[in-house]
Amino acid sequence: MSKKIKLAYTWDKETFLQASKAIYDFNMKHSPKRFLGWFFIALTQFGVVGALKKDVYGLLIISTLLVIYWYALRWPLRKNMLLRGFMASDIKNHKFSIEIDENNLKIDGSFIEWREILEVISLCDGYLLYKGDSFLFFPKSTFKSTEDREKFIVLVKKKEIFYKKEC
Repeated sequence: MSKKIKLAYTWDKETFLQASKAIYDFNMKHSPKRFLGWFFIALTQFGVVGALKKDVYGLLIISTLLVIYWYALRWPLRKNMLLRGFMASDIKNHKFSIEIDENNLKIDGSFIEWREILEVISLCDGYLLYKGDSFLFFPKSTFKSTEDREKFIVLVKKKEIFYKKEC
Protein backbone atom coordinates (compact mmCIF):
# COMPACT_ATOMS: atom_id res chain seq x y z
CA MET A 1 0.00 0.00 0.00
CA SER A 2 1.73 3.15 -1.14
CA LYS A 3 -0.78 5.83 -0.19
CA LYS A 4 -2.00 6.51 3.29
CA ILE A 5 -5.69 6.20 3.98
CA LYS A 6 -6.89 9.42 5.56
CA LEU A 7 -10.04 9.66 7.64
CA ALA A 8 -11.59 12.57 9.45
CA TYR A 9 -14.76 12.72 11.48
CA THR A 10 -16.28 14.48 14.44
CA TRP A 11 -17.10 12.48 17.57
CA ASP A 12 -20.51 14.08 17.85
CA LYS A 13 -23.70 12.80 19.43
CA GLU A 14 -24.84 10.98 16.27
CA THR A 15 -21.49 9.22 15.74
CA PHE A 16 -21.30 8.32 19.41
CA LEU A 17 -24.79 6.81 19.36
CA GLN A 18 -24.03 5.01 16.10
CA ALA A 19 -20.91 3.45 17.63
CA SER A 20 -22.64 2.67 20.94
CA LYS A 21 -25.58 0.95 19.23
CA ALA A 22 -23.26 -1.03 16.94
CA ILE A 23 -21.18 -2.25 19.87
CA TYR A 24 -24.25 -2.98 21.99
CA ASP A 25 -25.91 -4.99 19.21
CA PHE A 26 -22.69 -6.87 18.41
CA ASN A 27 -22.04 -7.77 22.05
CA MET A 28 -25.65 -8.81 22.64
CA LYS A 29 -25.68 -10.93 19.49
CA HIS A 30 -22.68 -12.89 20.80
CA SER A 31 -23.76 -13.14 24.42
CA PRO A 32 -25.80 -15.80 26.20
CA LYS A 33 -27.92 -12.90 27.52
CA ARG A 34 -29.68 -12.79 24.15
CA PHE A 35 -31.80 -15.77 25.26
CA LEU A 36 -33.12 -13.93 28.30
CA GLY A 37 -35.97 -12.44 26.25
CA TRP A 38 -37.20 -15.95 25.43
CA PHE A 39 -37.13 -16.81 29.13
CA PHE A 40 -39.27 -13.75 29.90
CA ILE A 41 -41.77 -14.77 27.20
CA ALA A 42 -41.98 -18.30 28.67
CA LEU A 43 -42.48 -16.75 32.11
CA THR A 44 -45.33 -14.67 30.70
CA GLN A 45 -46.97 -17.81 29.35
CA PHE A 46 -46.81 -19.39 32.81
CA GLY A 47 -48.29 -16.17 34.17
CA VAL A 48 -51.20 -16.40 31.74
CA VAL A 49 -51.85 -20.00 32.78
CA GLY A 50 -51.67 -19.03 36.46
CA ALA A 51 -54.05 -16.12 35.88
CA LEU A 52 -56.58 -18.27 34.02
CA LYS A 53 -56.50 -21.33 36.26
CA LYS A 54 -55.90 -19.92 39.74
CA ASP A 55 -56.73 -16.20 39.48
CA VAL A 56 -53.12 -15.34 40.41
CA TYR A 57 -51.85 -12.32 38.49
CA GLY A 58 -48.49 -11.58 40.14
CA LEU A 59 -46.33 -13.67 37.79
CA LEU A 60 -48.22 -12.36 34.76
CA ILE A 61 -47.65 -8.73 35.78
CA ILE A 62 -43.95 -9.21 36.60
CA SER A 63 -43.21 -11.24 33.47
CA THR A 64 -45.11 -8.77 31.26
CA LEU A 65 -43.08 -5.90 32.69
CA LEU A 66 -39.86 -7.87 32.04
CA VAL A 67 -40.88 -8.53 28.43
CA ILE A 68 -41.72 -4.84 27.91
CA TYR A 69 -38.36 -3.84 29.39
CA TRP A 70 -36.42 -6.40 27.35
CA TYR A 71 -37.97 -5.65 23.97
CA ALA A 72 -38.97 -1.99 24.24
CA LEU A 73 -37.09 -0.17 26.99
CA ARG A 74 -33.64 -1.77 27.22
CA TRP A 75 -31.91 0.27 24.50
CA PRO A 76 -33.71 3.60 25.18
CA LEU A 77 -32.75 3.45 28.88
CA ARG A 78 -29.14 2.50 28.05
CA LYS A 79 -29.00 5.21 25.38
CA ASN A 80 -30.12 7.83 27.90
CA MET A 81 -27.41 6.72 30.35
CA LEU A 82 -24.74 6.72 27.63
CA LEU A 83 -25.75 10.19 26.43
CA ARG A 84 -25.32 11.62 29.93
CA GLY A 85 -21.79 10.21 29.97
CA PHE A 86 -21.11 11.53 26.49
CA MET A 87 -22.25 15.05 27.39
CA ALA A 88 -19.76 15.08 30.29
CA SER A 89 -16.96 13.65 28.12
CA ASP A 90 -13.79 15.55 27.23
CA ILE A 91 -13.88 14.29 23.64
CA LYS A 92 -17.43 15.45 22.95
CA ASN A 93 -17.45 17.04 19.47
CA HIS A 94 -13.74 16.31 19.00
CA LYS A 95 -12.59 16.26 15.38
CA PHE A 96 -10.50 13.15 14.77
CA SER A 97 -7.86 12.99 12.08
CA ILE A 98 -6.64 9.49 11.25
CA GLU A 99 -3.94 8.26 8.91
CA ILE A 100 -3.63 4.55 8.20
CA ASP A 101 -0.53 3.06 6.58
CA GLU A 102 1.56 -0.12 6.54
CA ASN A 103 3.28 0.67 9.84
CA ASN A 104 0.62 2.06 12.13
CA LEU A 105 -2.46 4.14 12.69
CA LYS A 106 -1.90 7.78 13.49
CA ILE A 107 -4.76 9.33 15.42
CA ASP A 108 -4.39 13.03 16.18
CA GLY A 109 -0.60 12.69 16.35
CA SER A 110 -0.60 9.54 18.51
CA PHE A 111 0.57 6.30 16.99
CA ILE A 112 -1.01 2.88 17.44
CA GLU A 113 1.01 0.02 16.04
CA TRP A 114 -0.78 -2.73 14.16
CA ARG A 115 0.40 -5.35 16.67
CA GLU A 116 -1.68 -3.55 19.33
CA ILE A 117 -4.89 -4.18 17.37
CA LEU A 118 -6.27 -7.58 18.37
CA GLU A 119 -9.40 -7.79 16.24
CA VAL A 120 -11.26 -5.84 13.57
CA ILE A 121 -14.99 -6.31 13.12
CA SER A 122 -16.81 -4.95 10.11
CA LEU A 123 -20.32 -3.87 11.10
CA CYS A 124 -23.03 -2.32 8.94
CA ASP A 125 -22.16 1.22 10.03
CA GLY A 126 -18.44 1.01 10.68
CA TYR A 127 -15.39 -0.85 11.87
CA LEU A 128 -14.60 -1.80 15.45
CA LEU A 129 -10.91 -2.12 16.17
CA TYR A 130 -10.30 -3.84 19.49
CA LYS A 131 -7.14 -2.76 21.30
CA GLY A 132 -6.94 -4.61 24.60
CA ASP A 133 -9.91 -3.62 26.73
CA SER A 134 -10.69 -0.58 24.61
CA PHE A 135 -11.80 -0.12 21.04
CA LEU A 136 -11.76 2.36 18.20
CA PHE A 137 -14.73 2.95 15.94
CA PHE A 138 -14.38 4.20 12.38
CA PRO A 139 -17.69 4.96 10.65
CA LYS A 140 -17.75 3.54 7.13
CA SER A 141 -18.95 6.91 5.89
CA THR A 142 -15.60 8.50 6.81
CA PHE A 143 -13.76 6.51 4.15
CA LYS A 144 -13.52 8.62 1.00
CA SER A 145 -14.18 5.68 -1.29
CA THR A 146 -14.94 1.98 -1.34
CA GLU A 147 -11.39 1.54 -2.63
CA ASP A 148 -10.05 3.01 0.62
CA ARG A 149 -12.27 0.64 2.62
CA GLU A 150 -11.00 -2.31 0.60
CA LYS A 151 -7.38 -1.17 1.10
CA PHE A 152 -8.05 -0.98 4.83
CA ILE A 153 -9.42 -4.54 4.93
CA VAL A 154 -6.54 -5.87 2.82
CA LEU A 155 -4.10 -4.21 5.21
CA VAL A 156 -5.84 -5.68 8.25
CA LYS A 157 -5.65 -9.16 6.74
CA LYS A 158 -2.04 -8.62 5.68
CA LYS A 159 -1.14 -7.74 9.27
CA GLU A 160 -2.78 -11.04 10.31
CA ILE A 161 -5.30 -9.37 12.57
CA PHE A 162 -8.43 -11.38 13.24
CA TYR A 163 -11.07 -9.96 10.90
CA LYS A 164 -14.78 -10.69 11.12
CA LYS A 165 -17.54 -9.37 8.90
CA GLU A 166 -20.89 -9.01 10.64
CA CYS A 167 -22.84 -7.20 7.96
